[in-house]
Amino acid sequence: MQYNFTIRKKDKGYQIIVSYKDGMKWKQKSKQGFNTQREAKEYGQSIVEELKKAIISPLDDSLKDITLIEFFEIFAKDKINLSYGSLVTYRNSLKVVEGLKRRKVKDITHNMIRNEFRNSSYAVSTQRLCKRVLNVIFNYAISPYQIIHTNPCKSITFQTRGEKQLKVFTENELNALDGMKDEHYIYYVMFMFARYTGARFGEIIGVTWNDISLENATVTINKQWVMIGDNQCGFSSVKSNNGYRTIPIPPKLIDVLTDYKHKCNSERLFPFKNAKSSRANYILKLYVPDKSIHAFRHTYATTLLANNVDIKTVASLLGDTVNTVMLNYIHYTDEMRKLAAENVANIFG
Repeated sequence: MQYNFTIRKKDKGYQIIVSYKDGMKWKQKSKQGFNTQREAKEYGQSIVEELKKAIISPLDDSLKDITLIEFFEIFAKDKINLSYGSLVTYRNSLKVVEGLKRRKVKDITHNMIRNEFRNSSYAVSTQRLCKRVLNVIFNYAISPYQIIHTNPCKSITFQTRGEKQLKVFTENELNALDGMKDEHYIYYVMFMFARYTGARFGEIIGVTWNDISLENATVTINKQWVMIGDNQCGFSSVKSNNGYRTIPIPPKLIDVLTDYKHKCNSERLFPFKNAKSSRANYILKLYVPDKSIHAFRHTYATTLLANNVDIKTVASLLGDTVNTVMLNYIHYTDEMRKLAAENVANIFG
């Protein structure tokens, strides 16, 4: 905020005049009756502190006509720490509000955004992602760019559609995977790895043999295989600090990996060039029609919880926070219900 002080003698004391810029206009506040110049200046400083809380900085006129999609590209260039894959996901999420992409950022209103979501045919999960992206973009337009004063995305809500249902494998579905060993061996090994580690797809295809200790029965997750550019994939850091972890692996997976190691000639266990899970999901659906590879992660988590592994340990093994585990995995599966019934019977008689 631009301001200056003028202190002058008036009557039998001193007067403080604070001149300040409010938007494009200069205004003044004054008070007299101070015994010393120091008292007058201290009071002037208190006026300035109150004005700083009340006065909104002027907008930056140089970007007044920039559109949402144009500002997104500025945001994308500024955020050098965002991975290429995240930027692609962010950009794609804006398809939900296609009608706003060519509108000026300063002209977009809360009602415009709400109507785009109401008329959208995209899944609620996709709309929620779009809302998070818009929220970040509009906050960035407020500071540091000063294109707008307030975030029009604030308070946008979605109707809840009941409790989130996790897709987990049944025992019969897991047994059905044994039938793929001959025809889709590498995918069989991948699915067993997913089943017994709960790792994310990008983490799984980023694992190298150096990350595995068959002697100690552990696998260390310290990187992932992701898109790093147009039609280019490579190693990248894991999603968060929680993602760096060492997971114990059971004897069943050790047997699978021991056999596979004699047949694998690459540094990475699964040396696919692409980072997309579509091919893996296609193969999986040949044997279990309504599941994706991510369902192994859900199954891993709920199985641990059903067998009384504490939430903090489950979060550590998944590379998630405790809050994420509580939000996503504390749901009763049939196995958990059965165990709960047995515990109630044993405890209460």
